[in-house]
Amino acid sequence: MAILMIRARTENNHSDFILALLILLMGLSTIPHLFGWMGIGVLWNQLTFYPWNGLELAVLPTSFLFLQSRLNSQWCISFKELRHYWLYIIYFAYHVAIAIQGKEFAKWWWFEVNNWYNIDALFSFCNVLLFFFHIRRFFKIYQAYQSWIADRYANLPLLSISWIRNFLIAYFIFTTVDVSLTFMELTIGAQYDKMWWAYLINLGLTYYVSIYGLYSRPVSTLDFEIPKISLVENKIAENVEQQHFSEEEIKHWKHIIQTFIETTHPYLNPELRLSELAQRFDLNVSHLSTLINLSFGQNFNDLINTYRIEAFLQRINDGQLQHFTLSSIAYDSGFNSKTTFNRAFKKQTGFSPTEFLKKSQGTP
Repeated sequence: MAILMIRARTENNHSDFILALLILLMGLSTIPHLFGWMGIGVLWNQLTFYPWNGLELAVLPTSFLFLQSRLNSQWCISFKELRHYWLYIIYFAYHVAIAIQGKEFAKWWWFEVNNWYNIDALFSFCNVLLFFFHIRRFFKIYQAYQSWIADRYANLPLLSISWIRNFLIAYFIFTTVDVSLTFMELTIGAQYDKMWWAYLINLGLTYYVSIYGLYSRPVSTLDFEIPKISLVENKIAENVEQQHFSEEEIKHWKHIIQTFIETTHPYLNPELRLSELAQRFDLNVSHLSTLINLSFGQNFNDLINTYRIEAFLQRINDGQLQHFTLSSIAYDSGFNSKTTFNRAFKKQTGFSPTEFLKKSQGTP
């Protein structure tokens, strides 16, 4: 966590700060239970009913703030983000309002009202329901992000968010199990000490998100806007403007784009972005994205990779394989990693580069 805070400060990014906060919340959420197993009762005996529990209610909104900060380098923390914490704010205010009435009143309320009506368990149950909503939201964001990035960047992936998906699913399972055990304890008298393994899972998830978050660094060129994703419609909202072009306009722009690519070879630049071409053609980024899709039947990423693969095969035909490795030739052709090259090559040809060369050379 300290490493992330230092990196957030030195690189001036909000994403690492949010991740550090997420790790802190997950770690602190286990402290009351750890104290209970150790027989330390200060939180219950002297500081009765203060909101020491319930930090797990803040994990979900913090996770989505982190997702937003990772996908948009221009995003920054603002006061309005507190609206995502409405469930935890209600929980916090409720516990503080009772706790400040005094220890004796708080203990009476705890056993005679709170536990009788299972109020804290209801907060946890609401958190599970919110998980259903937000996991559905995440998958819409994930699909829209995959489509959006392919229309704007020539090399993929700039940032993989699949590990965030895995974390959310795993944390949802942990929360569901935790709530189930809590209801068992309240209804059929399940022992508190039987819940230790659930919190061991929580510690494992804390470690998981720490490691992946540390090594999955923020990308300064991403500007994906999560608020543009529709949460109501049953389809993925498009992040590009749907612009209608005539057949003549499509043919005209296809000729201009094709001529520019084939004469200036911008695909050799591994950092090429659609915004650079849009600026060159004096077009809106979303309009150029639409024109490429209509003109070539491909998104920007696939179009550029088509030219890169052609450049790669031309270099092979020129005999460069006698002096250079496949990877170095791929890099010279505009790819930025071996993984990206292999994926793009197989997508276009149906074979891996090695399989393709063996087939073309008649090697068994």
